[in-house]
Formats: sequence, C-alpha cells, structure tokens
Amino acid sequence: MGSEFFNQMQYGKESPKGTPVAATNMWIGQMPNVKTDRKPTYPKEHFGVRSDAFRSVIHQYLYTNTFAVEHGAFQHLLLPFGIGVKGGVTPVEQTTDQDDYLWDFTPSLLAANNPDAATLRFGDDAQAWLTAYSMCERIRISGQVAQGADASPVNVEWDFFGRELIETTFTAALTPPTLEPLNAKLARLYLDSLWSDVGETELANLLRTFDIEILTGVHPKFEGSAAKTFNGHGEGIIAVMGTFGIEAGSAANDILSAQQAGTFKVARLAIEGGQIGTGDKHLFTLDFGGTFEDATPISGEDRGDNLATFVLHDYYDVVSGLKLQANVVTNRNSY
Repeated sequence: MGSEFFNQMQYGKESPKGTPVAATNMWIGQMPNVKTDRKPTYPKEHFGVRSDAFRSVIHQYLYTNTFAVEHGAFQHLLLPFGIGVKGGVTPVEQTTDQDDYLWDFTPSLLAANNPDAATLRFGDDAQAWLTAYSMCERIRISGQVAQGADASPVNVEWDFFGRELIETTFTAALTPPTLEPLNAKLARLYLDSLWSDVGETELANLLRTFDIEILTGVHPKFEGSAAKTFNGHGEGIIAVMGTFGIEAGSAANDILSAQQAGTFKVARLAIEGGQIGTGDKHLFTLDFGGTFEDATPISGEDRGDNLATFVLHDYYDVVSGLKLQANVVTNRNSY
C-alpha cells in the first residue's frame, strides 16, 4: 500500500526532447493527483442489442497536470520558466566564486525561444511514473501580505503536458535541495509609463496582493505517424495578466484615471531574498506592459482601511519591442 509520506516528484532536463532521462533534482511542493493520459471513446452503433456501444477505442495519448508549491522559492522558478518561456539559458555568475547566477528568461517575440523539455517523475513508495517531453503551458505566481505575524508565502504553480504516463522507478540518491523562500512581504511593485523607465517608480508601502498568470504559448503538436503520442511542440502567443491589490488612496485613483484614458503602463514585480555568499541577493523581477483592463479604487476594506484592485492586461509595445521580461538571481546554475 502506498503512503503519502513517500510521495515525491523528480525531474531531469532532456536532450534530445522526448528521450527520457534520469532525474537530476527533486521538485519540492504538493504532489497532484496522478491521473490517466488517455481518454477512451465509445462509438454509438447499432448491433441488434439494447445497448448503444459494444467497444471502446483509444486513439492518442497526452498527459497533463499541474505542479504547485504553496511556499515557493527562487529555485522553483527555474524549471517552469526554462521549459515554458525560454530554453537554453546560460546563467551568468554576477560575483566571482559566489554562485550568484543571473538567469535571463526574457523571451524573443520575433524568433523561436526553444523552451527545454524535461522528464518528470512522480509517485509514492508503491509506484512511480514518468512523462517525457514535458513542457510548461501556464505559470501562475501569487502572494498575499499577511497582516500580522503569519506567513506571507508566494505560490508558484505551473501546468504542463507530456507525451504519456509510463510506469518507472525513481532516480536514486537524490536529496531535497536547499531553498531560499520567496516572501510576499518583500514584494515590491513599480508602475512606469515607458519600458526605458521600468522599475523607477515604486508604489511604496501599498502592495497587499498579487496574482500574475503567464500563458507561455507552448503546445503539443499531433500529426499522423507511427505513434499515438504527439510529434513535437509549437510556440504560440505569449500572454500575461496581472491582478494587484493595494491600499486605496491617490495611487489607486491615478490607476483609475489611467484605465479610463487607456494609458500604457509597465509593471515590475520585484521580490528580493537573502544574500548569496558575499555576492548579489536572490532576486526575482517580472516586468510586463499594457493597459489596465479593470480598476476598482475601492474594492473592499481591512479593519477600516479601504483597499483597491486593478488588472493589467499585456500587449506588445511597438516603441520598445517589449512585452515581458523575467529574471531570476539565485544560487543554482542548472535546473
């Protein structure tokens, strides 16, 4: 009988895509329910019996699921961005011999980003499964600043697809990684009017909540072949949407005015962590530009203080040629 205490998730970057590899790291988070990779069809046919089917057919396979971690860490960001937004990223050490590596996941909007693929393994002490050619379709990063001494975690959640579900065994001798937590209390929000000014104007001491969703555009492609699994992948439209909650006041009123006027804005969410050796600090910055799809200058209250919410919908800025920038500084130089 399998035990929840022995649930685990592992992964390894593939080369070439679709060839299963041994795991190189553990994914730490909440393991999702393990579900099937195929959907039978029951043809409705006539055959002289009071029944509408006498057979089932399975035409092709696709595994989809979601990995999530409620208490996200900087290291958690590398895999979904690498297999969803931009692959082949070479991290650059910022301070010699201090392992403070900068990962630039900013995607090209004019050329292929060639996201990597991974072999994912998950299961328990009774059975492990793997799915190869796994890539990320959606990334969600959210957090809420606690109003007291409670935790203010950042949730990292990502949807993926893989070719099929195969029984396997776990890669032995892997140990849980050291993680630097993402702290929503240390999240800072900036709003500027130009990409060249991104990160200059902070909405200081106002941010309460954030919920950002990135649709990577990566998708499986099925063509006729000798296999029931997908043949390859494609890169589609990259889209970003961010919902933010702040304390009501003049900043929220300005956002409403910008929403009414359709004024272009660039948002930066920046979350800082501890120092890496004597080098740079752990850091995550996510920038995207567009206009406010919605703005509610008074959306509720907390202990007598009014709160505001607004939604920033991305679009391509023809002046700068930018839409999304994503950078992570952390102490790992591989997924």
